[in-house]
Amino acid sequence: REVNRTNIKMMLALLPVVNYQDVCDLLQQCSKHGAEQETERCTPVLASSLPDVERVKALAMSRKVILNVLRHEALSDIDHAYVLGKEFLLKEVPELEVLVDVMDKKGTVPSQEKTKRPRVGTEEWYALEILDTLAILRNRIRKKNLEASRNLPSFRVLLICAEHFEEYREDVRLKLVKCGCTQVDVVLAHLRNPSFETLLTYHSVMVWSNANFHAAEALGDVLADAADEGVGVVICCYSMKEADEGVGISGRIVSYLPCTFGYVQGGEELTLQPNTKQLQEWPKTAPIMEGVEKLSGGPESMHLSIEKKIGVFSAVTVANWSNRVPAVVVNLAAGKRQAAVVVWNCRPGSSAVSQ
Repeated sequence: REVNRTNIKMMLALLPVVNYQDVCDLLQQCSKHGAEQETERCTPVLASSLPDVERVKALAMSRKVILNVLRHEALSDIDHAYVLGKEFLLKEVPELEVLVDVMDKKGTVPSQEKTKRPRVGTEEWYALEILDTLAILRNRIRKKNLEASRNLPSFRVLLICAEHFEEYREDVRLKLVKCGCTQVDVVLAHLRNPSFETLLTYHSVMVWSNANFHAAEALGDVLADAADEGVGVVICCYSMKEADEGVGISGRIVSYLPCTFGYVQGGEELTLQPNTKQLQEWPKTAPIMEGVEKLSGGPESMHLSIEKKIGVFSAVTVANWSNRVPAVVVNLAAGKRQAAVVVWNCRPGSSAVSQ
């Protein structure tokens, strides 16, 4: 008999679960007869079963249905959805091919296209909304793949240093490799900043400066973004130098630091003294001091006059220098920040390269 809106409502009322094999046919009828509520019931079925649905039938859906499927929280396979969405858009609107290519390469839609929006609810509007949604999916896929690389059986560290002396950079790199890090790479932060995507491929980053950063604020912002996503961040001297905008880090990472900025101090030998009480109260930080029997800052023991911030309840002073200035302070993961941010109040480089 003839299908109409009433038939669709009765049919869906009789079906406790919509079968994914029939969902495309149902959605076509829902769209044809304006059955909005019934469309909403079928959309999550298509979103969760998209890889199992006949490709030809899926590509025959309306633009509105495809947009809702791509945006639905039940979407089970974003890789498949992204490929299908691109194919649908190129089939429906071939003139968008250039924009689709730009979106696929850069993950963004040119800003001028966002200012020339057609009227909401038109077919042209749905096409551009699908393009924006594909850009979001593309970035989610890239981020997922980068995070997956961090789950490999290895430990990768990135050294981000504004350091002109190669022997210092190489000394730190070799020491970390000797300690068991499977990959240690270097970015010269006085020349350029690493991208967010690059940071996501490492488990931890170590930042220090003995020269002006290339772009301190931008670096601080991207480090904070990486910490939010689970990349550990270690900040060393002289990245927290007071009243020195070039050498000192800035940007959003400053709000994650457990210490204040300080002035350069030194001139006498200092030794590291573990904060036993704090280590007992915060057992998560105990591994930092495992195997550390003795450590000297050298004859000069250059460091910064930093202080632990008041009111940061996730901050733990793991160790002090013998002059009671904080040496190692950890801001444990909290809130949206998935990784710890550590301050190591010392310029990296061992006695092998510096007296």
